[in-house]
Amino acid sequence: MKKITLKISAFLLFALSALQVQGQTCPEIYLGVEDGGNGDAVYKLATCGLSPELYLTINASAGEGDPLLIWQTELTGAAAVTQNWAIQDHVAPAGSGFIQITADLTSLGAGEWTMVVNQASYDGSGGDSEVQIDARPGTPQDDTTVVAPNPEAYGFDQFQRRRESGWGGPGNNALFAKPSPTGGNAQGNLRYSTVPSMAGDPVLMQSGGTIQEMRWIYVEDLPLSVEEFDTSSVVITNPVKDQLTIEGLNQSIKQISVYDLLGKQVISSNIEDDASSSILDVSILTSGIYIVKLQGENGVSVAKKIIKE
Repeated sequence: MKKITLKISAFLLFALSALQVQGQTCPEIYLGVEDGGNGDAVYKLATCGLSPELYLTINASAGEGDPLLIWQTELTGAAAVTQNWAIQDHVAPAGSGFIQITADLTSLGAGEWTMVVNQASYDGSGGDSEVQIDARPGTPQDDTTVVAPNPEAYGFDQFQRRRESGWGGPGNNALFAKPSPTGGNAQGNLRYSTVPSMAGDPVLMQSGGTIQEMRWIYVEDLPLSVEEFDTSSVVITNPVKDQLTIEGLNQSIKQISVYDLLGKQVISSNIEDDASSSILDVSILTSGIYIVKLQGENGVSVAKKIIKE
């Protein structure tokens, strides 16, 4: 009886381990600031489960006719920037939640690049079975009046963060292409579905099939743009108990708000032009993670996470 019990216990342990492995996903996902993650930032986008993993890479050595976006093993040194992608809301989105994906190759003398749907692989029917994802020099297209087949046509540089098939957790771990040309049919069902077989393969998305998981590997925060304000001097007490102290304020910061992880504003305070610090009473808040948003003019804001003890 003792041997049978041990065998059953071993079997159950093995089965439980198998279920845990089956249910595990790659640890790096896109997680919004409201969920305690990094939100829009610079990421590496990679396969999940290959050995070695392959990364979305601008093909710096592309010849005539070669794809400008390929799967490649991880690069180091100066070439690493060809795998660093800035993820943020699209400058002129055709739909809710659409994002732009760009890479800054200024350090290589190549300027800014934008991830796009290859128009030659897009038939405009709205039902393409497979399209190639590519890259082009320049910034995302914000002119909604431009139509295909212009290479700069609006709508072909729009993507969306999604979830792999069966993933029910917070955040996003998959990617869709959302071509939305003004001169043709939109195609909103393109997803990363077929895993590459080797380094150098082009990046393809399909209209159907399993939504495959991708690794969203955080690299760094997005750099400040000319429209944003400098918060480098701002110091926020963290963790906090009854008082939230914010020092180093400047005249560009007009309001401080605190949000819970459901996105509900729980505290808000306007800032006087000559104020260099602010103290907020947070004693009424329950323990947990909150988001402090520093807001400037024209709706520009910077968010920071705090822990309320």
